[in-house]
Amino acid sequence: MMTEIEGETRYGIFDADVHPRTFAPAPDLVAYLPERWRRYVGEFGPFHKARGERPRHREFASRWDAQTPDGGPPGSDPAFAAEQLLDRYDMSGAMINDIAGFVMAGAGGQPAEMAGAYCRAMNEYRRDFWLAGDPRWYGSITVPYELPTAAVEEIRFCKEEMGEYNDRWKQVFLAPDNLRPAGHPSYWDIYEACEHYDLPVAFHVLAGHRITPSGSPDFYFEEHCDFALFNFPLISSLIFEGVFNRFPRLKIVLVELAWSWAVPFAWRLDHAYRMHRQEVPHLDRLPSQYLAEHVYYTTQPMEEPENDKWFDDILAQFEASGMSRNLLYSSDYPHWDFDEPAALPKTLGPEQLRRILGQNASDLYHVDLLPGTGYARP
Repeated sequence: MMTEIEGETRYGIFDADVHPRTFAPAPDLVAYLPERWRRYVGEFGPFHKARGERPRHREFASRWDAQTPDGGPPGSDPAFAAEQLLDRYDMSGAMINDIAGFVMAGAGGQPAEMAGAYCRAMNEYRRDFWLAGDPRWYGSITVPYELPTAAVEEIRFCKEEMGEYNDRWKQVFLAPDNLRPAGHPSYWDIYEACEHYDLPVAFHVLAGHRITPSGSPDFYFEEHCDFALFNFPLISSLIFEGVFNRFPRLKIVLVELAWSWAVPFAWRLDHAYRMHRQEVPHLDRLPSQYLAEHVYYTTQPMEEPENDKWFDDILAQFEASGMSRNLLYSSDYPHWDFDEPAALPKTLGPEQLRRILGQNASDLYHVDLLPGTGYARP
């Protein structure tokens, strides 16, 4: 949406990636658990991590100024987050993506029932402390995705038993480093439920089980650059396993996984398909066509070449490949590499700004952009 106000053009904004701070054991969150699991958390802790935490140079890898006024952790106060983000940048809405839920995926390290109960508690906590506090917050559903039956039940619960908040849940949240490739049939029940409720599946960067084919990196800087390694196997698995043939309305959102790689990878996919298509006769179109129809990307972390013209060339290539509607603005608040709307390249045209800042997300998530709000380019 673009709005003209006294000769000024404003572009509606929807932020596709905001992170709450609900890392356990937060007392308010634990209170949502059944009594058995409250006792369990008190005695044994909430989970056992699949690998050690890599040191961060800032708590929760966050901005210094994101600590709450009362000294709380960054991302722990919905009202303060709204003040720093939604109000400051006049946003129509933002998606709450809780990466803390990935360790409760049911992949091991905690009892299976505990994983399901904890995901339920996280969703109810976000409903009461985030969604109820401001109509501009929207939620990603945390599910125990390695326990598909429990995951499907959690999706059903959020979409059918949250009352007035049923429609505030706009996608299902998964990690890209699951126990099996993303297209494996073990996840198909989850995808079927997502298609049924018209919910995109979002994969957000995070290394819980593995990050590279050759082991764990030694430096946080190295890890930060290695995140891009998740993209190729994730997308190729979804395409070649026939997920999009089986679920033709399913949409995938890659959050914090960049986007400039998509077109060169599409070329590689199409070349491989032409050479080996007899192995995947269930595919009825080129892999690049599945990519353009089903896969979306967020802007942060944004490619920032030294020459603005290089960025323009990359984006032109991306849009010419049929993906002009597939790029969503994201800030990554409250993390240190946060991007405000003005961080988008100044070379973007009005129509590109309109689509990327808000319209693409509005179309994908079926959310309204508030008239008279948004970004006004200086």
